[in-house]
Amino acid sequence: MQARPFWLAVDGMRGPEDRAVVMAAILGCDPDAEVAVLPGRDVFAVRSAAPAEALRQAVQAAGFIAALRDHPPAEVSVAGVAGFIAVMLVQALLGAVVGLVAGLAAGFAMVALDPRCGTPGDSGGCAMGIPMVAIGGAVLGAPAGAALAIFRRWRRLSGAGHGG
Repeated sequence: MQARPFWLAVDGMRGPEDRAVVMAAILGCDPDAEVAVLPGRDVFAVRSAAPAEALRQAVQAAGFIAALRDHPPAEVSVAGVAGFIAVMLVQALLGAVVGLVAGLAAGFAMVALDPRCGTPGDSGGCAMGIPMVAIGGAVLGAPAGAALAIFRRWRRLSGAGHGG
């Protein structure tokens, strides 16, 4: 059987002794398994020819809660969160600008196409519609840009955009 990589997220470990117990449980089930602990996390990277479920059950029999993962969990850091917030704010600003420009274009198009605009009874109502539509476009564009940033990050983290 071909060795296959997977990750075991283990809950309940309190220190290096517990990590050693989990390693022993995995190696007791498959002595040829390659096992490494992800730094600073309770996740084990495992490459084994044994069934992943058998290794998970061995870890559970050792007194821990274990969950199988096909990929390592995403790492969360302050710099990563701050970077994402910055990207989201920039995309929200770009969305507001695009919405503003689209709103201006729509406002001018409505004035140009409405035969009542510019007539003696108009009193500037049509011209006042231009900034209102532009502001509305910006108000709708900003959250649309932020939502796009969130969607793109979700696709990247879930692997949805990479065929798997």
